[in-house]
Amino acid sequence: MNRTDNKRVVEWEISEFLFDMDGTLLDSIAAVEQAWHEWAVEEGVTIPEGESFHGRTSRDLAAAFVPEERIAAALLRLSEIEQHPKAPVTPLPGALELLAAVPGDRCAVVTSAARLVAQARLAAGGITPPALLITGDDVTRGKPDPEPYRAATRWARDGVPPVAFEDTVAGLQSARSAGCLTVALPGTATAEELQSHADAVITTLADVAVFVGADGSLRVRLHALNPLSRPAP
Repeated sequence: MNRTDNKRVVEWEISEFLFDMDGTLLDSIAAVEQAWHEWAVEEGVTIPEGESFHGRTSRDLAAAFVPEERIAAALLRLSEIEQHPKAPVTPLPGALELLAAVPGDRCAVVTSAARLVAQARLAAGGITPPALLITGDDVTRGKPDPEPYRAATRWARDGVPPVAFEDTVAGLQSARSAGCLTVALPGTATAEELQSHADAVITTLADVAVFVGADGSLRVRLHALNPLSRPAP
């Protein structure tokens, strides 16, 4: 590691790239929150200001505000609303370039969104879904539980971990508990809120470079805002 332009340059050998979707690959938080608001109005409930469900599943949201017997119908309606975003959904800086640089079989998206919602948002943002897409529909326990990232990990071996990119504390906790190196992107939460859960904090995905060895090995180089919170492997 060294320092350049007041940022710490970090380089790791990693097994694969795992990406959260909303707030990490896509500028979609406004669309997410607009959908939540529309759903809450229809359900006659109020989501308290400051209550954050970013990084968590739709079931968590529904279960917090509607009775058990209404959850299935509430989830169906929320999915219908979320599949038709009324706010723009665009790729975040560096996202398309980074995805193009990562070998397709060493890349996954790990999102709390339902599968149909994830596919709709990726399409709206001009991102082709990767070969492996883990959604809230595919797990029993969502983030911050490690299950979503464990489900996405296929290549980790011989002490070479995956690297996970996330914008929420719940997502970082999930990834770290699953054995991933964790990279945080401020936006949904502040760098200060994310730092203790991340091995590095970066400004955008444009601060990431990928190196593919002739033997198929992968390295990632980051221009990070913070020192590592735990030793790199």
